[in-house]
Amino acid sequence: MTGAFAQSPFIVIWETTRACALRCVHCRAAAIPHRDPHELTTEEAAALMERIAAFGDPAPLVVLTGGDPLRRPDMVELVAHGTRIGLTVSLTPSGTAAVTQEKLRALRDAGLARLAVSLDGATAGAHDGFRRVRGSHGYTLSIIERARDLGLPLQINSTVCRQTVGELPALAEQVAGFGVTLWALFFLIAVGRAQAEQALAAADIEHVLEWAADLRARVPFGIKTTEAPQYHRVLAQHSSEMALAGCPQEARDGRRERESGLPGSAHRRMRAERAVTDGNGFVFVDHVGNICPSGFLLMPAGNVRRDDLVAVYRDDPLFVALRDPSRLGGRCGRCEWRARCGGSRARAYALTGDPLGEDPGCVHHPASRE
Repeated sequence: MTGAFAQSPFIVIWETTRACALRCVHCRAAAIPHRDPHELTTEEAAALMERIAAFGDPAPLVVLTGGDPLRRPDMVELVAHGTRIGLTVSLTPSGTAAVTQEKLRALRDAGLARLAVSLDGATAGAHDGFRRVRGSHGYTLSIIERARDLGLPLQINSTVCRQTVGELPALAEQVAGFGVTLWALFFLIAVGRAQAEQALAAADIEHVLEWAADLRARVPFGIKTTEAPQYHRVLAQHSSEMALAGCPQEARDGRRERESGLPGSAHRRMRAERAVTDGNGFVFVDHVGNICPSGFLLMPAGNVRRDDLVAVYRDDPLFVALRDPSRLGGRCGRCEWRARCGGSRARAYALTGDPLGEDPGCVHHPASRE
């Protein structure tokens, strides 16, 4: 079965390194203090970017993450290379002193399209307690201020779990004052250092999604979710999704992207019409080149050092299955929203061992299907 992302992912995430100065309780990468000597070299990273561009026009968005990507000395060079070959490149640095004004200026001048920083608490105590390094909150606020001074489009990422969910209303108020383009809510999956007991129950996930859908109609930035694709169902069901003072929500979101300062072709690619899920619009390359459906669904289907990224994404049996809603099991397989949502494949795998199984984080009971 073919779909919107059968030939090309919407986004490619490259885990540039697992080195990081933070010790976050939920870290997907289980980051380490020092760089792995087996990381992709600068030359291999440039070749990876060229294969991403080979997916065709429009090319997938590229996010350079970690660990902390700024622990690699070649980041400015790689951003410049990606931009030069037509990619839209974003970066997610850790909240540390390494993100200086000079470094951000160099990244901006190299063509960086967006800077995404993590903010998981509205106070220093809450954020630093989650990141497990005192001072991270202050550094993060400094990064936001410096990026705004330099005119870099900003995204705020926040992890949603038992420890952070109470911070969301206060965080929303702060995000509104930062002048950001997008607030991305990452729903915790039990991978890396994250534990299943940290994750929200399905009813609590639904409550947060309903809250976010209501908030979305009232704020000057977009809201997206990672590993909670049922947000698309909630939005479609939400009465305030359809109009706000006679202005459709989709038009409002388009205006936000245009006001971000991105060129027209770039801002059109910064949104997807359906959920972007593990292996379905999403592909992840880890620090040593393994190709996985996402950073939360670490089931390697190849390695960029020996396999072609484009061919793996398009033809590998795991990726093909993840894009076929008829292969889904349980409630996800019977769900009327399966082509638009599809459920979190990473959560299904983490909690049931089956990447095509029912998403335990969803409360929706499908209508009867013959």
